Amino acid sequence: MLDFFRRGYGRPLVEEDLYDVLPEDSAGVLVNKLESEWNKELEKSNVTGRPPSLRWALLRVFGVKFMIYGLPAFVEVFLKMAQPLMLARLVLYFSTDLVSTTEAYLQAAGLSLSSLGLVVAHHWCSFGFGLTGMKLRTACSALVFRKALKLSNLALGETTVGQLVNILSNDVNRFDLAFVFIHHLWIAPCQLIVVFALCWREIGVSCVAGLSIMFLMAPIQVYMGKLFSRLRSKTALLSDARLRIMNEVISGMRVIKIYAWEQSFGKIVAESRGKEIRKILQSSYLRALIFALLFEGTLLTTFVTFVVYASLGNPVTPSKVFPVISLFYSARICLSLFFPFAVMNGAEGLVSIRRIQKFLLMEELKKHAQEVNVDLNANVGLVKTVILLDEITTNGIDASREISNESDSEDGKGTSQYVEKEARTKITTCLIECHGNEEVGGYVGPACMQEGGDLGNTGAAADMKDGIGIVVRNMCGSWYKDLSNTVLQDISFRVEPGELLAVIGPVGCGKSSLLMALLGELPTVSGVNALTGRVGYTAQQPWILSGSLRDNILFGSEYDSAKYQRVIKQCALTKDIELLPHDDQTLVGERGVTLSGGQRARASLARALYSDADVFLLDDPLSAVDPAVGKHLFDRCILHQMRDKARILVTHQLQFLNKADKILILKQGRSAGYGTYHQLRKEGVDFAALLKKKSDDDDQAGEKKPQFLGPKTHQRKISTSSSASFHAGQDEVGVFIFHASNLLTLLVEKPVDIAPEEMAVGTVQWMVYLRYFRAAAGFLFLLTWVIAVVGAQAALTFTDHWLATWAYEEEKHLAAMNQEFQNATKNNHQSHYIRVYAMLCGGSSLALLIRSFLFFHLFVTASGALHNQMFAAIIRAPMQFFDTNPVGRILNRFSKDIGFMDDLLPGTFTDFLQITLNTIAIIILISIFNPFCLAFTLPIAVVFYFVRRYYLASSRDVKRLEGIARSPVFSHLSATLTGLITVRAFRAQRRFTAVFDGYLDGHTRAWFLFLATSRWFAVQLDILNTLFICGVCFTSIMAAGLLDLNSGIVGLSLTYAISLMGLFQWAVRQSAELENQMTSVERVCQYIDIKPEAPLETDNKPPPDWPLDGGITLQDTSLRYTEDGPQVLQNISCSIKPKEKVGIVGRTGAGKSSLMTVLMRLAEPTGTIMIDGVNTTMIGLHDLRKKVSFIPQDPVLFSGTLRRNLDLFSEHADCDIWRAIEEVELKPAVEELPDKLEAVLTEGGTNFSVGQRQLLCLARAILRKNKILIVDEATANVDARTDRLILTTIRQRFKHCTVLTIAHRLNTIMDSDRVLVLDAGRLIEFDEPYILLQKEDSAFTRMVQETGKAEMAKLLQIAADRHAEKAAHDLEDVDVSPK
Repeated sequence: MLDFFRRGYGRPLVEEDLYDVLPEDSAGVLVNKLESEWNKELEKSNVTGRPPSLRWALLRVFGVKFMIYGLPAFVEVFLKMAQPLMLARLVLYFSTDLVSTTEAYLQAAGLSLSSLGLVVAHHWCSFGFGLTGMKLRTACSALVFRKALKLSNLALGETTVGQLVNILSNDVNRFDLAFVFIHHLWIAPCQLIVVFALCWREIGVSCVAGLSIMFLMAPIQVYMGKLFSRLRSKTALLSDARLRIMNEVISGMRVIKIYAWEQSFGKIVAESRGKEIRKILQSSYLRALIFALLFEGTLLTTFVTFVVYASLGNPVTPSKVFPVISLFYSARICLSLFFPFAVMNGAEGLVSIRRIQKFLLMEELKKHAQEVNVDLNANVGLVKTVILLDEITTNGIDASREISNESDSEDGKGTSQYVEKEARTKITTCLIECHGNEEVGGYVGPACMQEGGDLGNTGAAADMKDGIGIVVRNMCGSWYKDLSNTVLQDISFRVEPGELLAVIGPVGCGKSSLLMALLGELPTVSGVNALTGRVGYTAQQPWILSGSLRDNILFGSEYDSAKYQRVIKQCALTKDIELLPHDDQTLVGERGVTLSGGQRARASLARALYSDADVFLLDDPLSAVDPAVGKHLFDRCILHQMRDKARILVTHQLQFLNKADKILILKQGRSAGYGTYHQLRKEGVDFAALLKKKSDDDDQAGEKKPQFLGPKTHQRKISTSSSASFHAGQDEVGVFIFHASNLLTLLVEKPVDIAPEEMAVGTVQWMVYLRYFRAAAGFLFLLTWVIAVVGAQAALTFTDHWLATWAYEEEKHLAAMNQEFQNATKNNHQSHYIRVYAMLCGGSSLALLIRSFLFFHLFVTASGALHNQMFAAIIRAPMQFFDTNPVGRILNRFSKDIGFMDDLLPGTFTDFLQITLNTIAIIILISIFNPFCLAFTLPIAVVFYFVRRYYLASSRDVKRLEGIARSPVFSHLSATLTGLITVRAFRAQRRFTAVFDGYLDGHTRAWFLFLATSRWFAVQLDILNTLFICGVCFTSIMAAGLLDLNSGIVGLSLTYAISLMGLFQWAVRQSAELENQMTSVERVCQYIDIKPEAPLETDNKPPPDWPLDGGITLQDTSLRYTEDGPQVLQNISCSIKPKEKVGIVGRTGAGKSSLMTVLMRLAEPTGTIMIDGVNTTMIGLHDLRKKVSFIPQDPVLFSGTLRRNLDLFSEHADCDIWRAIEEVELKPAVEELPDKLEAVLTEGGTNFSVGQRQLLCLARAILRKNKILIVDEATANVDARTDRLILTTIRQRFKHCTVLTIAHRLNTIMDSDRVLVLDAGRLIEFDEPYILLQKEDSAFTRMVQETGKAEMAKLLQIAADRHAEKAAHDLEDVDVSPK
């Protein structure tokens, strides 16, 4: 350790200085042991019917070794008991001749050696306790992560990200404290028995009176421990709720800023924090009582004992008083501190175990080991086949029942032959025999497989090459696993290798739910659902990991340069990679914040393509890219590169349907058509009508509008992380809704890397302490607090001194007075001393109680105030901060650091101040009466100072490194749960688990060194303390004749010196621990000091009715996201007329979203931006943002009521809200809800489909009634029908407004008044679409040409019609104008 400390003293420590984890302490080894025992508990539970016990599993894994550490703890107790016996003989040396000088020196040597024995025993067991807590925490964390990977979607809906973060940040940390004290639950009673025996030997029956106080304290402490446990459980729930809100707020910060909702969300967080802090205060007052009893217990015990002893006619002499007080002191620590701590922390540990156990018992995705051989000798054609439930058995479909279709085409015959081949190769599927509403089978899909596992190995195919493909027949899927509430009904299709199946249908019809069923995420309750082969999956909203772009594409696969370059080219990423600062090694940031929506979609597609999967499930990957890129991806990637694979493409792009081998049309969870493009056209299917806005004609009434999923349907969500929610329901999107991560990718062009986490170095600055106290109270309160603290200690010390004086005076009377009236005089003296002693005890007890309550009140108040200041700073931080800091990192400050300040810091600070004051008082008292003690006290104090300084130089850095090592644990959990379906689809669970274990081991490296350095320091301090005891003993004997030391003072000095054995080093250790824990305050203060964005309100206010017209002028507008970063907008100058409709187009990374960023001032541009003559950079942010409506690319809703999401500030009447809902055609869906506008939305609003959420965002914009509307690719993720509805509503509702629309689909902006074309941050064209299209060399013309001839013709026609309409309108204006 000395080499390590030398390194830390010489320079700040870095991660490379930490030692590697011992094999037996590694997460993998520990969790394997615990998982094995937990599985035994589950098996036993299945047999006996009793619930499994995580407690017993933990006991079997860690119990034996932990019990062994109890032995040195027991030895420590008996050494402490032996010291008062030696003290009794030593005190007699100063008052009688019964003890010789030689014996006195021997007793002094005995006291010193026993102190040295205590050092060895105490630190041996304490280090072992710390290691046990660490191992338990690591094992439970790893087990929780493994469980999270297996959770069913139903179970994921029942947990929140706040709960998971809380389990991994606070609950498992209870083990570190619980195991330090748990042995004292049995040591304390043993010690009490020994103390009773020794006290009886000294003072007889009188000890019963005093010790009864200690006996009475035990049940009080047990009761307080239970009460504390209950309070802790309630606090944990409130912390979960606060963290859930914080997760939504941090993740949805861009939306909150754009809508100017900072103050409203500030109130929500303040209300949640207020409830939590009130509960924390209650438990803190309870802890204050326990801390007060630490001192008051000994005081009251001593008072009662010696008052009774004197009342029985016994002389109260030093030889009796101080051995008994010494016994009380030694028992005090164990009985008044360690025992209640064991009860409290043990109770907290049990609460944590129960919470973890509850999580571990949540439902998992079912693995059905029973293989089912299916006779698939039947065709799946246009005419739906029906398999009755009673004919489906666990051995497959009855072979005698053959379903044939006489009218099958040649395509159908080929399918039939393929089915026969599948039957011969014994394809394994999952057939369900349902009786009533129970699920008796399931699907073994990728979701249930581990990395390296193979679906083919389950018996799905004897020969993988021949057996690859998808067969679905009469499948019904339900999140609730019953036939009464299905989201998919009677779906039948098949996909062979080399075939492409396109799945289409309106919003909410179940397209994504179908893919969920194939992946095994959506339970199959009846019918056949067979998928064999490795799966490549792209989620509708792409999931991007924090890391390099290459890492995201490789996704754990080996790097093959030729293959990689081919994939990059096929996915149209070559140019994008060239534009990135470090090519494909550029860090894309958490959730891919540095990539545009199109780039994320292509990266996700590249990941699937690179995986060399056998089956590709593609959930609308073409919607986020412009038409040219979409055509490239479809032709080169999906049709060409994947040509030999089985492919399912969910899409809204009708232009690609004729190239699909088969098409499946879904409507309300049912198949509305299945076959080839030509077959369906022959049958009269109008593909465009399927996806368009619903007609008003009654004959189309069969097409239901998108349904809101009310309580009777599926309202599940996955608060997967600080970044996303998953909703698996009857809607279209059963995949990742990045409500919190992907929200509005406005800063897509920003080449920003994730900043390394800030870490302070050196001593925690005194300003941090000052800010901590200033956050708690004002100057007058602090002054009163200081007086109360010092006064209480002075009263306590004087009370002990008074007892010493009384004992010495009584001893003098006993020796000097032999007259007849001796007894009467002695009794008079006794009553005087008892009266004063009683008053001093009463006053001291009251002062100690007040002091303890003031301590905790002050520190918890400071924690509450600093949390509020940090939140106020975060909500005002610029968006750059959120794009360069992962959600997990920010959430870590609100969970772990605030948790430390709430729970640990008040206790540590109180402990440190109380014990420090006590230590200083003791040293002053001893030095006053025995100045010789200063001869060794001062050198020891100097050595103490330097040892502490030497230790803290390393310990601070280790603690800071430990704090930083925690963040990746949360971030990885967050990221993994965000992309859980993708992880399970690619069977990457094992790899993600290994990465998580690596992060845990990284934290263990820091934590083990923290334990080791703390223990090393404690050993050094206790050795110095032993020297202090040795010095007091021997100098007292040597100075007996010189200083005329009386037995009372010597007894008090030695008693105090021995009591310092633990307290002295504890005070210094607590000062070090305090500084370590103050790093949490320091980290919070770092966030408080974040430079805020521009003021929300300024004195330079625009007119109340501004903007009247909505004219926008940009003059030399440029933008850099960082001072030294590249210009993402370069000298943009243009003028947009009032009420003009402007489309903004350009390649990915051209600067489209950056233009929106400067208009909303999410980043501060250079140049001038004027709206109706007002310079927007001169007014407050709220004055600007409240006057501009915004419809985001990725719709965002927050948990809370529907009304609150539409009208946060309650500014609109119900009729206005209903009118807005009606205009976006969601009125029938909302009216079906039991609570209508008061219906509660889940986290992220995931009980609506993406299309429905987008429509609600449109309703929100309608309600704001602003003159300017910005639409950021709002129709990128919806089908053509919803697209048409949104665009029509915008044209009608905002025809008198200025509308700026960013679009990938050119058809959405072809009827704009003008089109603004951007390229590499420059404005290259700005004119009418028709005029631009007349120029063959224009960039806009090239973009239109890339859509294909048919689409180009349509776009030209739209532009020409709009031009003609505008010309006619202008002519009318000329005609009616005054001549």
